[in-house]
Amino acid sequence: MTMPVSLTQTVDWLPHCYPHEGRHEHVAVYLVRAGDSHVLIDSGSVYHRSEVKEQVAAGTDGQGLDALVLSHSDYPHAGNLAELGAETEDVELVASSGSPPQQGLPEARKITIGDTETIQGRTFSFIDPPLADRSHTTWIYEHGDGVLFTADGFGSYHDSGRCGDTSAEFDDGIPTEYVYEYHRDNLVWLRYVNPEKLRTTLESIFEEYEVNAIAPVHGTPVVGDGIRPYLDAFYDTAARIASEYTVET
Repeated sequence: MTMPVSLTQTVDWLPHCYPHEGRHEHVAVYLVRAGDSHVLIDSGSVYHRSEVKEQVAAGTDGQGLDALVLSHSDYPHAGNLAELGAETEDVELVASSGSPPQQGLPEARKITIGDTETIQGRTFSFIDPPLADRSHTTWIYEHGDGVLFTADGFGSYHDSGRCGDTSAEFDDGIPTEYVYEYHRDNLVWLRYVNPEKLRTTLESIFEEYEVNAIAPVHGTPVVGDGIRPYLDAFYDTAARIASEYTVET
C-alpha cells in the first residue's frame, strides 16, 4: 500500500494508479483533516477498493470518515461510497449533481455549482470547471489550505516508480508531453476549443482563488512554485491539441 502523501498542512493525497500504454494513470482521492473530523474528496475506483480503505484507515488513525464530497458520480470517483460508509448516517455525503437521486445518490446533500459551503468546519467553494468530462462535474476549492481539487482536469500520465511523487519531485516540472497525452486522450473536446478563451477562463479562477496546490484525480499533484510552470505547460498543450485538428463549419 502507498501511504498517504502530505500536500499541505491538512490535506493528504491518497495515490493509486494503473498501467496505461507503458505509463501509469492516477485514480486518486484526497483526505482533508478538519480538526478531529476527516473529509474525503471522491471515493476512488472499485479496482482500488481495498487500497483506498486501507489508506483512509491509515490517514484517519482508524477513526474513519465524517464526510465524503464527490466531484461527480462516475465510477472512478464514486465507486467506493458504500465501502467507506457514505450510505450510512455516520458519513455525510455531499454531491454537486443537479439531481443526486437520478445519479443513484438519494441521501446526498445537494450542492449547487457556485455555492460556498461549510463541511465539517472547513469552507469549500464549488466551481464550474473549464475542464471536465461530464456535465455534472465540479471543481472544489478548500479555503483553509488553498487546495483546488480539479477532478478530471489538469491530469497527466507518469512513469512507473513515480506513483507517489508530487510536482516537487520533478527537477524540470511534470513533463509537458505527459500533460499533453493525458488531455488529448481524455478530454477530446479540447480540439474544438479556442485556447486563448480557455486560458482567460482558467486564469480568472486563479485570480479569484489563492491556489497553493492543484489536486487532480488523474494526475500528479502540483504544489507551490510548480503551479505556474504546470499552467504554462497546459496552455501549450491546449494550443497544440487545437492546432492538430481542423474543425469544419
